[in-house]
Amino acid sequence: MLAALLWVLPSEKDSTASEPRTVRVVQYNLCGAAHACPWNSGRSGRGTSVARLVKETVAFKADVVTVNEVCLTQYAELKRQLSRARWPMDGTYASAQDNVPACGPTGRFGSAVLSRGNVPDGRQDYRRFVHSGGETYVNGGRTVSVRRGLLCAHTRFGGKPLTACTAHTYSRAPEQLREIRDWTDTFPSKVPVVLAGDLNLPPDAPALRCLITRFTEADHAKAGPTADGRKIDYLFARSDHVRSSGAETVKYPESDHSLMRGWFVLTR
Repeated sequence: MLAALLWVLPSEKDSTASEPRTVRVVQYNLCGAAHACPWNSGRSGRGTSVARLVKETVAFKADVVTVNEVCLTQYAELKRQLSRARWPMDGTYASAQDNVPACGPTGRFGSAVLSRGNVPDGRQDYRRFVHSGGETYVNGGRTVSVRRGLLCAHTRFGGKPLTACTAHTYSRAPEQLREIRDWTDTFPSKVPVVLAGDLNLPPDAPALRCLITRFTEADHAKAGPTADGRKIDYLFARSDHVRSSGAETVKYPESDHSLMRGWFVLTR
């Protein structure tokens, strides 16, 4: 199916500055250190979700990659492996937890956004959610609050500004989706916004409507389950910048979530 998807995408050689631009996006919840995915357990070598993501990113020629449930150490290794595969990407990382033993000495575990364009340090944007739902994580007798938020990279694509964001929201705090809407509404209207992530809510959840009114979903709600028999992972772009789009999902054994790959043809 990937070959078919790539076949319909316009090639960079055939495009000009005045024509629509196609941005390719990969979204993956790595399950990098969760008990449900013991083959990862904070590792990033052969047979892990990190190695899988590198292979998929290069094959798809992704412009943007958004990642959830990834250790800080895995994020660093992901960038290193992409560079070795001759598809270097810059990015930004934010930790939701600092108490995950499999993630090494820092225990940092969170989300990342990577881009083929530069992500200057001064343009990394992380906004913690006000509504937490009282979520905590317990390990080794230590209880810590989980600090979820919206992570964005203000980068460039095709020589023009692009904002790429990810979020891994808590199902018991649907207000977090309204926070995403309100924050992305403040971004410059002339700049396309890509938003992807594990939102932990099904397509018919009332809280999701506040995003659907602002964003176009890449697969137009046609994709099947992405985790535990439910669709909870999404690929969006702000509607006023999208001419057309498409997406597909593929399930690999390393993670309990499907990997999503999609594209948006931007109008400007």
